[in-house]
Parts: sequence; C-alpha cells; structure tokens
Amino acid sequence: MTENAQIREFAGSLAGDCDIDSTCVLIADKSAAKTNLYFLGNFGVSEEILSQYRDHGICDRDPFTDVDRIETGIGAARGFTAASHPEIAMSGARAADYWRFVSDADIEVIGAATTRLLPRVYLTIGVHRDRRAQRRKGVPYEKLAFAVERLQGLIASELLSSLLSHQAGHAAFLKAMGADDKSAAAPEAVELTRRETQITRLVCAGKQNKEIAYIAGISLYTVENHLRRIYRKFSIHNRAALVARASGAFV
Repeated sequence: MTENAQIREFAGSLAGDCDIDSTCVLIADKSAAKTNLYFLGNFGVSEEILSQYRDHGICDRDPFTDVDRIETGIGAARGFTAASHPEIAMSGARAADYWRFVSDADIEVIGAATTRLLPRVYLTIGVHRDRRAQRRKGVPYEKLAFAVERLQGLIASELLSSLLSHQAGHAAFLKAMGADDKSAAAPEAVELTRRETQITRLVCAGKQNKEIAYIAGISLYTVENHLRRIYRKFSIHNRAALVARASGAFV
C-alpha cells in the first residue's frame, strides 16, 4: 500500500503531539511456522532495524502479535495496548528475544494497536521512542491511544479502498459481505438524499461518526439516524459493506 498524504500527515502530527520518534504499520501473517510480514507504512524506523526484525525472526517473538496470547483469548487484540500492560507481560519467555532486540537497538517500545484480521493474521501499529533522546514530557497515553486508533482507521480505510479499486477484489468483498448479484451490479441505482450522499462520501473517506457530525454541522444522533436509513436503502448492515457498495457509485 502506498502511504497517502493524509496518512503521512497524520502520522507526522502524532509524532509531534505525543513526543514519539517512530511509528511502523504492518500486517503479520502467522498462519505458517515463519511469520510473513507486509509493511504498510514506516514513519521513522530505520531500514536496518526493519530488516533485522524480519530476517532474524524477531517478528516471531513480538508480544503484540503473540498467537498463543491472542488466539487463546488470554489477551484480546483490541485497540492500543501499552508495553507496560499486564497482558503484554503474559507472553513471558516467548518474547525474550524481542525485548533483548529493542533494548540493544536503544528503542523504547511505547505500545501498539493490534487488530485481528483473520485467525493468526494481525494488523499492528507500533509506536516507539529513541532511548538516547531527551524528552520534553512523559507519554500522554490517552491522547496517544486515541491518535493511534485514528491512524488505524485511516489505514484500514486505505486498505479497503485499495481492495475495492480492483474488480476481482470488489466482487470478492461483496460476496463475503453477503451482497446479492443484483445489488452488486448497480450501486448507482440507490437514490440518496443530498445529506445521505454527503454522509456516505465521508464514510468512504474513513471518517468516524463524530467527525461526520462536526463536518456536516449536525448532531451525532442525526448522523446515526441517517446511516440507518442509508443501510436500509442499500440492503446492508454495516459500515464496511457501505464502503464496498458506495465505492462503485463514487469512483
């Protein structure tokens, strides 16, 4: 995935606002014995560190994508988790090589937001500091968590848009969402009001309901009501399906 301007700008502001030195976005596929990595965005991590993380098997020991912890339900993959959180400590000796690696590289791992895409397949955004740098302040964890989860939403939207830009991906996604052939063939046939069109475009742009309410100058309750009516018109049940259907009308 090519980092778009909005994602680069947001990642840059996250670093400045939260006093973070680097952010790395990747998909870790742990469905096989050796982890397969797909780097989606890198903001400040050196290529040497990324290569060592991948080639020396450190990614297999990463506690933020620990299969034993996540898949057994001991620690759910949800939102931002600080490195100091007790759930991360549950990885124990399995993560020893990871912690040794980041310590030797003078990397202070602040935490990560991990999303379970499929069994043993995770989207993760890690944030770090350079141990050698002087700090203005402590980590603003609440602010950081909100910002990282917002970045996660932007990246998920970009991934979905990339998928839907290809005919095969669009068709496969609609099939997975349970859309019938008739509805998939003619998304433009759905008639939306001017406000519903605005809200649908904002959803497709990755905006959350609170942001839509602010941009449109309406209440959050009104946004939610409009979305329910839009879902009914498209005969769908969730936001992801709306992006899949509406993208055909707005390209």
